[in-house]
Amino acid sequence: MDSPSLGSLCGKERTVVSLITLGAAPGALTDPTPEFLSGRTPADLASGNGYKGIAGFLAESSLTSHLSALTVNDTNGIDLADTSDIKCVESGIPVDGNEEVGHALKDSLSAVRNASLAAARIHQVYRVHSFQRKKLVEVDDQCGISDELALPPISIKTSKLLSAKTSRLGQHDTPVHAAAIKIQNKYRGWKGRKEFLITRQRIVKIQAHVRGHQARKRYKSWVWTVGIVEKAILRWRRKGSGLRGFRAEGLLEGTSMQTEPSSKKDDYDFLKEGRKQAEKRMDKALARVKSMVQYPEARDQLKVAECCVRTSGIKCKISFILQTFSHVFG
Repeated sequence: MDSPSLGSLCGKERTVVSLITLGAAPGALTDPTPEFLSGRTPADLASGNGYKGIAGFLAESSLTSHLSALTVNDTNGIDLADTSDIKCVESGIPVDGNEEVGHALKDSLSAVRNASLAAARIHQVYRVHSFQRKKLVEVDDQCGISDELALPPISIKTSKLLSAKTSRLGQHDTPVHAAAIKIQNKYRGWKGRKEFLITRQRIVKIQAHVRGHQARKRYKSWVWTVGIVEKAILRWRRKGSGLRGFRAEGLLEGTSMQTEPSSKKDDYDFLKEGRKQAEKRMDKALARVKSMVQYPEARDQLKVAECCVRTSGIKCKISFILQTFSHVFG
């Protein structure tokens, strides 16, 4: 279990804020279980233990960190609004009655605003990537590249390069230049696709090893019990062959179905499935942040977490100033 999960289970605001400040991922998932096949986030663990304020804080942090990661890695050439206002605090909310209650309500509404902005921009990035994928397929069809040799839609720069190459086809009327460009595109597509398939195969093997280890560790006691019963009763007592060579009909049918050639599917279906799961987690996190406003205790927990964030920021600035002075005058 990761560090934010431990902090969310304990319900300690300062522990959670300290771990996130030190670089822990607020959207990390636990190992899958039969009850939760996709794992659980720290926000899910905190909400399950009754800490709705900490759950809302973790959900907001996961959305904003996801947006910043997409902005750094995946939005080159995508015209998105500036993300610097994600962390701003709305100061125009009127405070009526108790001042502490008003500040807690203001912090919770600011968290809802930040989470909504982050979720909307992440959806926008996903839509732009889907559009880039469609445009890349159209470019491949125009260039005469088969689907088996198409480039994976991971790099936006690659799609821009292909579009630039196709725009230059009209500059050369001779078929030699067009044929050379097609050969180059096919070679680049084959090379990139080969590396992509090798990486995917390694990831699938690692996942299979981890899941197999978890299953064996879980059913080890059952396997030991069945082995004792099989040896003591079926083989020694009844002088039979026991379970040696026994295979169920369902397993035989499953293996025969696996050996059959699978139908032609898009190689990026698993990426689409992962994106759907990410969108579900994102919508769930946004709903968790919005529901936090309804509970006064959750608003108080969020206020404590925000105060811890501000305090940790001030401490970091003071330590930086002290280190600077020690280097200058030391």
